[in-house]
Amino acid sequence: MKIALIGPPKSGKTTIFNALTGADHEVDKYSPAASEANIGIVQVTDERITWLSELYQPKKTIYANIEFHDFPGIFARESDNPETAIYPDIKSCEAFVLIIRVFKDEELDELYGEADPLKTLSHFEDEMILADMLVVEKRLEKILLGYKRGVKTPTIQIEEKALNRILEQLQANNSIRDMDFPPEEEKAIRGFQFFSAKPLLILLNSSESGFKKQEEALSAIRKRGFLAQVIAGKFEQELSSLSEEDTELFLADMGMELSIKDRLSMLCYELLGLISFFTVGSDEVRAWSIPKGTNAVNAAGKIHSDLARGFIRAECFTYDALTLHGSEKHLREKGLFRLEGKEYIVQDGDILNIRFSV
Repeated sequence: MKIALIGPPKSGKTTIFNALTGADHEVDKYSPAASEANIGIVQVTDERITWLSELYQPKKTIYANIEFHDFPGIFARESDNPETAIYPDIKSCEAFVLIIRVFKDEELDELYGEADPLKTLSHFEDEMILADMLVVEKRLEKILLGYKRGVKTPTIQIEEKALNRILEQLQANNSIRDMDFPPEEEKAIRGFQFFSAKPLLILLNSSESGFKKQEEALSAIRKRGFLAQVIAGKFEQELSSLSEEDTELFLADMGMELSIKDRLSMLCYELLGLISFFTVGSDEVRAWSIPKGTNAVNAAGKIHSDLARGFIRAECFTYDALTLHGSEKHLREKGLFRLEGKEYIVQDGDILNIRFSV
């Protein structure tokens, strides 16, 4: 999955990116803005994969990954033009992590305004809604022009209907992510990749001393329906260079059990509604990420399109059952192997072997 780290200039995006990925990009507040995104891959820690790898001793062990894109500051001023202020490739990411500065800094306060998380969030939502509105209006104009020229297909009419609903939503200053679409409309608008349709996680970037003083802001943001957490970005970046033992000590001192890499990975899974299933064997043990509610044939397609095309059955057992009984042999003896059809809904922790024929 691809996740965009976005936010105003000097909000600490790159500091957090460094903490996540172990990179060492420039974070001095006097340094010029980057001209392109930093990109890094973060392995999703999953003790289940570690245990399965120890059991099967495969040639390869593959954990799930998250690809983080650290974009230069966007929506810096009220006068920014949203068509040019947002980098087009942000749209290719599956979700946004909005990083908001809540630490005090007199120079940054003078340049970008005092740290006000609710105001910053509202400003970002407004700008994303405006950017989407411009796209919708332009597309509707082209559709109407096409009608005048005699181009009026059922597919275009479905798109027009969906876009008019979206325009009404945006004009009421509401984001698209709050809307539901029937399958035909969802398919018609999928290519637009609207900004305000993306799942949005809020990270309040605090100083170490202010880390435990953000409950009021967090509560207000969560009441708006957002998933939100506080992070001490500079502290987390410093942790990323320490030994595992020292890291645990410093985290405990802050009242945390997990580093930002593990916490943010879990939050991204929650934000996108993802679960993990596994494939195992002597060649490879691997984690696969899929949305909750995915059926067996679509999960098979995640592994390879041929498995979905020639799907016969999914041989299935659970990680929990395997850890309880110790081996596939014992699971078979106890009747804990199942054969599931195409419409079986894969559960978190399922271990699948796809039977197929092409």
